[in-house]
Amino acid sequence: MLIRKPQNRFEEIYAIYEESFPDQERRTKEGQRNVTDNPAYQIRAVEEDGKIMAFLGYWDLPGCVFFEHLATAKVSRGKGYGRLLIEEAVGETEKPIFLEIEPVTRENPTTGKRAVFYERLGFYVNHFYYEQMPLKPQDSPMQLWVTSYGAPISEAAFLPYKKEIYEIVYGVSHS
Repeated sequence: MLIRKPQNRFEEIYAIYEESFPDQERRTKEGQRNVTDNPAYQIRAVEEDGKIMAFLGYWDLPGCVFFEHLATAKVSRGKGYGRLLIEEAVGETEKPIFLEIEPVTRENPTTGKRAVFYERLGFYVNHFYYEQMPLKPQDSPMQLWVTSYGAPISEAAFLPYKKEIYEIVYGVSHS
């Protein structure tokens, strides 16, 4: 069953978040709890037998939608929950949609699988330089790829969206 705005299930969602993302790609528990209070931040989740199995955390910004975290509990991977969450969120907006992924490398085969997963859902990898801003003060920016839903986008066309993502999601100004 799909659940929208399951903020009262924060602990369950955070446990999946923590098992799914490396330290540099996630906020502290307190930081993530603060994010969930932001009116621009949305969460959708899939529940099975009373437990959260997958979630999509994303930002509905003034000019675009930014999918920040998609994660599925280890016990329910491969059941199509991620696809379901993405398709539902995509179907409810007319705004451009972006998400970040790790660059594909031979050393980490999961990066290629992840890229193919998003490509099958209609996302395009845009090959211009991009950094994810740190999610915690002690972290450094991290080079990632930006994907866009429906069509590729040029770096110049992405700039106003990047500014919005940097300022609202990461809390840093971008000139």
